[in-house]
Amino acid sequence: MDRNIKFPKLFEPGKIKNLEIKNRMVMAPMAVLAGDKEGYPTRQMINYYSQRAMGGVGLIIVEAHWILCEYAFPYRGCIGNDTYIKKHKELVDAVHAHGCKIALQFHHLGVNSSFFFSIMEHPEKYDVIGPSAIPFIPTGVIPRELSKDDIQYFVEAFGEAARRAKAAGYDAVEIHGAHGYLISQFLSPFTNKRTDEYGGSVEKRARFACEVITRVRQKVGPDFPVFMKINAEDGVEYGKKLDETLHQAPLFAQAGVDALDISSGISGIVTPISNIDPPSYRVHLAEAVKKVVNIPIIAVGRLGNPFFAEQILEKGKADFIAVGRPLLADPELPNKVKEGRPNEIVKCINCNNCTERKREKEGERGVYCTVNPSLLREADFPIERSPSSKRVMIVGGGPAGMEAARVLAERGHQAFLYERTNKLGGQLNIASHQEFKEDYASLIERLSRCLDSAGVTVTLNKQVTPHFVEKMRPDAVVLATGAVPKTLAVPGVEGKNVVQAYDVILGKAKAGDRVVVVGGRLVGMEVALSLVRLGKKVSIVTLNRLGENGKPVNLNLYLRLRDCLLDYDVRLFPHSSVVEIKNNGVVIVNGKELLFLKADTVVLAVGAEPENRLAKEIKHLVPDLYRIGDCVEVRKAVEAINEGAEVGRAI
Repeated sequence: MDRNIKFPKLFEPGKIKNLEIKNRMVMAPMAVLAGDKEGYPTRQMINYYSQRAMGGVGLIIVEAHWILCEYAFPYRGCIGNDTYIKKHKELVDAVHAHGCKIALQFHHLGVNSSFFFSIMEHPEKYDVIGPSAIPFIPTGVIPRELSKDDIQYFVEAFGEAARRAKAAGYDAVEIHGAHGYLISQFLSPFTNKRTDEYGGSVEKRARFACEVITRVRQKVGPDFPVFMKINAEDGVEYGKKLDETLHQAPLFAQAGVDALDISSGISGIVTPISNIDPPSYRVHLAEAVKKVVNIPIIAVGRLGNPFFAEQILEKGKADFIAVGRPLLADPELPNKVKEGRPNEIVKCINCNNCTERKREKEGERGVYCTVNPSLLREADFPIERSPSSKRVMIVGGGPAGMEAARVLAERGHQAFLYERTNKLGGQLNIASHQEFKEDYASLIERLSRCLDSAGVTVTLNKQVTPHFVEKMRPDAVVLATGAVPKTLAVPGVEGKNVVQAYDVILGKAKAGDRVVVVGGRLVGMEVALSLVRLGKKVSIVTLNRLGENGKPVNLNLYLRLRDCLLDYDVRLFPHSSVVEIKNNGVVIVNGKELLFLKADTVVLAVGAEPENRLAKEIKHLVPDLYRIGDCVEVRKAVEAINEGAEVGRAI
């Protein structure tokens, strides 16, 4: 892609009702936890959205806001009374200043609100409601079934939220009717077991949504654009199917919706966000809905690649393209695409860390991004020239070391990066070899280019020793030496049939036809999936519940990986320990019984431990010593890169 390649459909002006939008790129609503304790927009939130507006997107849909204060949770947006209008007007004005349109999404979580009880001081005061009094599977909470009077109360609350949004100057509103939240709960047979006029048939299950739309339309008038986000399908066996949506969508349009935003999944049960499915994995759903309505359709789901987006529009599968996480990674993405600067795009690597890692230090709040350390710190995280240039050694060429070296050099320091292997990237190299993590390679490439342009001196195949540090006499040393794989303290672990998961992923070790993977967190689940897709017969043995080791892995990733493993008939042995490894299999304790699992190859995925020996050896040799990334504690790339960025600004 170069400056001569154009995207005529992507940058063609669009229209929803009477709202003119300068291009077809929409910023999807994403909860980033940047409101204050009462849910008012903060300066942090305003800066965040302003940056994306400046980046060239045509329309921003602001993350879901609570329609009622009494149901709201801290730091999540609220539009529950008229006192919120003034602050929202500040946000709207800031976005409008950059020629961008802005809509507000609002919702009620229904029984999904029980997810947040653990963070509340008095969870008992919250009224958990839903269409039917059936347990919510992830929490076990049984909601109070809404009466008809209750339903009208919430219909009015949605209408009032829309009125306030219009009063604040928003260009449109979006009703959140997807992802298993309150409206979605009414729409789905999975959660709606009612036998009155709000349940039963496809039409009756749509009644609540249609009443909400009608009331919103009454509150905002005939000319104000109203969008609705819906699940085309829930993704569970007894949930809403596409054919039901094709019946309901015209009802929504008839009730007064001007555009439909097409999604899928139930939060906490079936992931609405996937990094395993291919790009544009939801587009067929948008295309199907578009055929049954005469209003614009917004497509969403891994659509950050402008080539995919252009093709979708060109083929008439959707009218607008919603982009979410790629705009967290790079708010300038639309401008860079339009101006033919694709090599400068900071690509989202679809790691899902933004859905899990929360910022809660030094008064900051919100989510982190692995590839963009300045996320939600847009106004406070510039790279400023250092008053004096220092000679800094960075030991370790993984993501933490590369980011630290880049920032140090851009600030005017002499940055010398040493990597003991023949390749930069550290554990990103392992991740990028997995079939659904190919995007990680783009991060290595970008960081490498940044090192070159910043003037970092890079030395590969160099094992840094205390003697070498003493010889170089740096002003500071940044250790980013990473981690090394753990092993097991059991008989037979040194056998020729035992290999590390990382070596399997990198192709350094081959697996036989029957494989036992020991370890059931992300690496174990991922390597098991890759092996079973090669035709191997695979079992997973893990000490804990699948996907846990003290704490759960990212829920979205876990759910999708678990489902894939089950689809391929991988045998799972949770709460089981390895007793001995033999040349033809593994002896485990399953429950209170010994069990022998036949295996040609045993793959260890039991975690890693920090490699920090050098820190002890050189601490007396340098004026300033910093440790970042996995050599401090084994975590994820998001911590590594953010720590690299922070230490680069601190020296």
